[in-house]
Amino acid sequence: MRLKVLLIFVIVYILSAFVWLTFSLLNSSNTDFQLKKDVLRAGLNACTLQVIEKAKNKELGMTPQVTYRLKKLEMNINEDLLNTFVQRQFKHHYTVSYVYASPQVKLIQLAINPMQIEILDRERLAQQKIWVYQSILLLFLVGLGIYGVLSSLDRIYKLNKQQNNFLLSVTHEFKTPIAAIRLMLETSKHPKIEITKQSELVDRSIQSTYRLEELAENMLTAMQIESNAYSYNLETVNWSELIRNSIQNQSINGEIRAEIANRISVQGDDFILRMVINNLIENGFKYSGNNPIEVSLKQEGKWKVLSIKDQGIGIRKKDLKNIFKKFYRVQDEETRIAKGTGLGLFIVKQAIEKHQGRVEVVSEINKGTEFKIFLP
Repeated sequence: MRLKVLLIFVIVYILSAFVWLTFSLLNSSNTDFQLKKDVLRAGLNACTLQVIEKAKNKELGMTPQVTYRLKKLEMNINEDLLNTFVQRQFKHHYTVSYVYASPQVKLIQLAINPMQIEILDRERLAQQKIWVYQSILLLFLVGLGIYGVLSSLDRIYKLNKQQNNFLLSVTHEFKTPIAAIRLMLETSKHPKIEITKQSELVDRSIQSTYRLEELAENMLTAMQIESNAYSYNLETVNWSELIRNSIQNQSINGEIRAEIANRISVQGDDFILRMVINNLIENGFKYSGNNPIEVSLKQEGKWKVLSIKDQGIGIRKKDLKNIFKKFYRVQDEETRIAKGTGLGLFIVKQAIEKHQGRVEVVSEINKGTEFKIFLP
């Protein structure tokens, strides 16, 4: 919570700084524009003084029968000489115009060249555009950086939450069979327990150790797959027979309706493919209650297609893109109650893709989920 408040404060501060910086730059361009106009006005006064000085010195010629007046001072000049002097001396910054005050008197009007004002205005607008675009670009880059930081923090938070959930789930998954084994073994030691009952308890204890072994294998395999340390032992695998054996072992969990085509083989790792099948069937039983699981295997063109379909609670569309991520478990009450570590589907997807295959999933809430494995 404190981190979020700090981040919000930093974001507000950065946005405020950018607004202030942009406003300052725009205001600076306006100030610069006004200063340049003031320089032109000062130059106009200098131009007026030089014209007066040149006229007094008779350097601007004469025009018979016409008297010229500038700033209430009367003088005699030649218009062409005056125009040439102003243009050359002041580089077209100023203009000279003449207005008759009377038939024999002309008023000399010196003014700032409007083109110079337009040039200054265009420069101001161009500079403002550059600063605005630079500010927008910099703001975009900073926003992108902030988004990246927030996204990273969000991913870290989610990963940390998933890891915590994983640790809790694993602890529960291990404690349950260990407690069951201990209880059954302690019970089997009781002197009044019949031999047949003792044998049954020992058998159930052995089944629980298989569950522990499977959990350990899932965790070890997931770590090896993620670090690319798992060495796939590729060989010709009787895909049909492997699936039938898995179905037989899993049938103690519930009803499985199977339709397995004969003599379908694939190039793959026997151990990892068996784990894939077991994980998918176990998931089907976890989330389908007492409903049967449907398993089918058939050839479709160049693909060997394994389908495992349940009639359970289904998966929401927004969760479908995440279910193959490590540690991810759908966050609803039914999946929280069901046992699981969030590693099963991660192993399924990674393993099948290593076999040059693909995994497809179709699901509908409260109607069930179907996983399809395509192997070449």
